[in-house]
Amino acid sequence: MKEVLKKATEYVLENGTDLQKSCVNYLMGEGDRQSIIEELAQYQNSDGGWANGLEMEYRGNVSSPFTTAAALSHIYKFNLNDSNLLKKTLNYLKNTQYSNGMWDDPDEMNQFEHPDFMGKGIYTEYKTGIILKWLIRLKVDDREMIDRATNYMLENFDEISKKNDFWSAVAYSSAISVLPGCKKQEKIMEWSMKILMPKGSEFGLKQVMGMIEDDMPIPEQAMNNALKIIKDTQENDGGWPNPFGEYNRVWSAVSIIRFLVKNNL
Repeated sequence: MKEVLKKATEYVLENGTDLQKSCVNYLMGEGDRQSIIEELAQYQNSDGGWANGLEMEYRGNVSSPFTTAAALSHIYKFNLNDSNLLKKTLNYLKNTQYSNGMWDDPDEMNQFEHPDFMGKGIYTEYKTGIILKWLIRLKVDDREMIDRATNYMLENFDEISKKNDFWSAVAYSSAISVLPGCKKQEKIMEWSMKILMPKGSEFGLKQVMGMIEDDMPIPEQAMNNALKIIKDTQENDGGWPNPFGEYNRVWSAVSIIRFLVKNNL
């Protein structure tokens, strides 16, 4: 996999943003965490929330929970939880969490272009579930905030599950799979897996990327197959197919590089 790693690194360094390059340099031992902190901080607002194109689909400067979830993932994956980035983010989340436990986009976002899956009242379970997942992964010590978000997800599951929506399934599987002692965990995971991995579907790049980007351990019996898929689907320029544009394609490459380095492959 050394050649795969080499090509992927060259691809990110040629096509990535300064933040993406700093992440790869750190992974490859050519940079430090401080460079990532400095680059990532440029996307954080004074209220502690995140915007400004960290998620390419939304370029506005009003903080959004969707973009904040992405920032939490970077803070987790690059061990930045001891930086002020996380402290400020938690203040934002505490101040913007609704009384029912969810997070949602503010009305002020409407002044900026944003995709259909963002906006007030849209996919609140996804915004809340993804934030909840990273809060749990980061071992955030705020039981009230986490419990309120958890209760929102559980109390709304029966209604939301009727839609059999892919992104709703992603939200629930992401959050509930890492939630200890959840009584509805088996029921929720069974429902979400039927949508995410329907009967007869193959274990392919989409599934491998989902596990890698969520930082889920790949079972030993599936590892060789996952590595073969990564190798076989790498494109000539060193990246991998991604339906959400070049920016997200680079982030996928960063995730694969992190996975390979983390597993000494």
